Amino acid sequence: MTTSNPSDRALRNLTDQELLELLTKTDQRLVHLQHEVRRRMQARAQVERRIEQHAEISRMVEHLDQATVDWQKVREFFRHSIVETKDPWGQM
Repeated sequence: MTTSNPSDRALRNLTDQELLELLTKTDQRLVHLQHEVRRRMQARAQVERRIEQHAEISRMVEHLDQATVDWQKVREFFRHSIVETKDPWGQM
C-alpha cells in the first residue's frame, strides 16, 4: 500500500499548462538561488582575502620592526641613484 503525498495529489490535479508554469517558476527560482549562492561565496572569499591581506600586512610590520638597517648599503644606494640622476645616459 502506497500513501500519496498531498503535494503529489495536488500536482496530478494541475492542467498541463499549470504544470508547465509551475516548472518555469521553479526553474527561475533555481536560477535565483544559484545566483545568491555564488554571490555569498564571492563575498565570503573577499572577506577571507581581506583577512589574509591584513595578516600579511601585520607580518610585514613585525618584520620591519625587527629589521636592522645596513647604513653603508643605504649610503651606496643613494650615491648610485644620485649618479644616475645626474648622468642618466652615461654621459658626463
